[in-house]
Amino acid sequence: MKSEEIYQKLKEQYSDQEIADSMIISADLTEKEKQTLAEEMKAIRMQKLREMTEEDRILSDVMRLRFQIESYIAENGFSFQQTFGKYLEEYVRILKKTRREIADDLSVHYTKLSRIINDKEEPNVELTYRLERHSGNLISAKHWWKLIVKKQEFIISQDEETRKEEQQKVKNPLRA
Repeated sequence: MKSEEIYQKLKEQYSDQEIADSMIISADLTEKEKQTLAEEMKAIRMQKLREMTEEDRILSDVMRLRFQIESYIAENGFSFQQTFGKYLEEYVRILKKTRREIADDLSVHYTKLSRIINDKEEPNVELTYRLERHSGNLISAKHWWKLIVKKQEFIISQDEETRKEEQQKVKNPLRA
């Protein structure tokens, strides 16, 4: 309610238009003013970055990774540049830990983790739960799992040869 009280006090002296005008930066800036403001904002951003702790930087980067995963999941297509393994590799990079350290943190054999990162082996649902916990619940198991499903959907849609081979093994199919 504090902001409401401030507004009521301001309303005694000023009109709503004057209050709004004082809160909004005018768009009528010259190029030089725009450049000066941009430089000031950049300096403020750089100062904030310098003041960030390592923990803050990691949390910020993990949130960025989460948003990237969410954005990719929402897309229709599939890309071999955006697989579970690629995102896991980025997660490891963000934490500035070795693969061995992460494998130990997740109670996964180092070679298994390496094979998953290199897209040589598919992860299981248990690993997604571990990654969820390891990321401080910032990246949910559901998001990790959807990356796996997206790849599997693509493979199923493209693999006509295996589909035909497997369908040949079926006896007494329903007639639709």
